[in-house]
Amino acid sequence: MMRIKIAGGEVIPEIAIPPSATVRELKERIKEVLDVEVDRQTLQFCHLKLENHRSIESYGSAGSLSMLEMEVTPLPGQPKFRIAVKSAFKEDVFMVRETQKVADLESQISQSWGILPESLTLFRLSEKMEHYHPLSAYYVNQDSEVKVEIDIEPR
Repeated sequence: MMRIKIAGGEVIPEIAIPPSATVRELKERIKEVLDVEVDRQTLQFCHLKLENHRSIESYGSAGSLSMLEMEVTPLPGQPKFRIAVKSAFKEDVFMVRETQKVADLESQISQSWGILPESLTLFRLSEKMEHYHPLSAYYVNQDSEVKVEIDIEPR
C-alpha cells in the first residue's frame, strides 16, 4: 500500500492505494473522498498527465509518487447546484456555483439565518474555508456538505 497526497485545492487528502492499482482506480478512490467525478479529474506527476489505464507504479516508485497534482475541469456553463450547510443548531440547503467565493456563501448563510457573517466559520472536509477562495478550491460540488461554526459573543 502506498499513500499519495492529492494537491490542487485547499484540501489535500492522502489516499492509500496499492501501487498496482490503475490511475482510474485512484481517481475512483479520490471520488469517494472528495466527491469529484472521475471524468472531471486530471492527475499529473511532474507536469506529466497520468493515463487512466496505466498502473500507478508504472510512473515511478512509491517514494517519488508521494504527491500528485489534480486539476478539476469546471462544470460547463457554471450551473448552480445544491449544497447542504450544517451547524450544531441548524441545517439548510443553498444553491451555489463552484466559482462563487466563500465570502458569498457566508453572506447567503448570514441573510438566511440572521447571523452576522463575521461570526461564521465554514469548513469543508475538516479544512477551514478562507473568505477569498472560490468554493471549487474546497471541492464543493452537487450535494457537498459544508459545516458551519457560529461564534456569538455575549453582550
